[in-house]
Amino acid sequence: MNQRASAAILPPVQIDGMTVTNVTSYDYIFTGAGLAGLSLATDMVERPFFQGKKILLLDRDDKVKNDRTWCFWAREEEPLPPVIYRRWEHCHFFGQQFHRVLDFNPYRYHMIRGKDFYQWARETLARHASVHWLKTEVQEIDAVKGLVRTAEGTFQADWIFNSAFVHTPVLPEKFALFSAPFTQKETTAAYGLKLLQHFKGWTIRTEKPVFDPQTPVFMDFRPEQHGETRFVYVLPFSSTEALVEFTLFSANLLTKEAYESELHRYLELHYPGAGYQIEEEEFGIIPMTDTPFPVRSAGKLIHIGTAGGFVKASSGYAFLRTQRKLRALLDHWERNGAPEPALMQSPKRFRVLDSIFLRVLADRGELGHEIFTRLFSRLPAPLVLRFLDEDATFADILRVVSAPPTGAFLTAAVRQMPNFHRV
Repeated sequence: MNQRASAAILPPVQIDGMTVTNVTSYDYIFTGAGLAGLSLATDMVERPFFQGKKILLLDRDDKVKNDRTWCFWAREEEPLPPVIYRRWEHCHFFGQQFHRVLDFNPYRYHMIRGKDFYQWARETLARHASVHWLKTEVQEIDAVKGLVRTAEGTFQADWIFNSAFVHTPVLPEKFALFSAPFTQKETTAAYGLKLLQHFKGWTIRTEKPVFDPQTPVFMDFRPEQHGETRFVYVLPFSSTEALVEFTLFSANLLTKEAYESELHRYLELHYPGAGYQIEEEEFGIIPMTDTPFPVRSAGKLIHIGTAGGFVKASSGYAFLRTQRKLRALLDHWERNGAPEPALMQSPKRFRVLDSIFLRVLADRGELGHEIFTRLFSRLPAPLVLRFLDEDATFADILRVVSAPPTGAFLTAAVRQMPNFHRV
């Protein structure tokens, strides 16, 4: 996609006292072409209101690798990209002394592979001559002037949608375009709790059939917890192929060998004698924080994705939330002629509940397995999923908050109460 000629060249502009020439103008610039950026761009170009608008996507990666997997639950009528790799109606849940096959109806558990999503997004955007994709490093964003400086030049737009940078560090430096790693003091502070959901996954092929392709393992808390929240999930594609992922909620990362050791141990214990070959690997880190992310900066900058607080603080789920928040933004924009970023913020009551849950995990990480086990053993699975989707009624919320260990949550609520106005 190389349509830079369709964009206008502006007169020289002043940036930090320096005169910059050859500034190319677009209607919209995306700094970051990941899940949020591509979801917004592909939806935007299909709407008549935005037809012909000049769009520039900037990312340091060309988005062709299968670098991640998104899993989420959704109802059949939910609008989703046409790239679902697998979907399931039932899932296993294992506590340390509990097992149940969860009936997700009316939800389905979905899996989308990164490479399928990227290919679909590229093909969709390629049909529109006003879209330009540039692989480059973003160096600076001037929100007031609507300017983006990159290694390939400087660009200007009416609106900049940023998913690549945040002001407050939420991930260790080596894994994303964020600032420095945070300290243990920052992790456990009363305000701005910061934990990580980190995971290592293998797509494996076994020598003999051992998986049930119709029923994945949603959460398995039988691995040793070590004072943290640790679980494995297994997403089978056939009786001999599955994605097996070891996941933790904690403040610190493990060594590469530790993740792999846990995966080997799990497979040997629960699929003995299967024999397996690792075909693909993935590793990821998702922020779990109640630090507020402003969806709007001064001037022409709107934050989306992780930078806009789209990741659910208490669970790490983001795919469906991203689709919903961006769809609400564009629906309002079409009706009213201007974007309203505040529409993308989660309701206050759910932000407060997330803050309390993070305080419990920060203070007593060993309770994680008990919390989830109580939720799925005492409540219908669709109710829990509805709550995590922030679709729950007041009555639903009362049922959910009464299921986990109430003492720990009341203690956490009292401790977090002075900071509820900030989340």
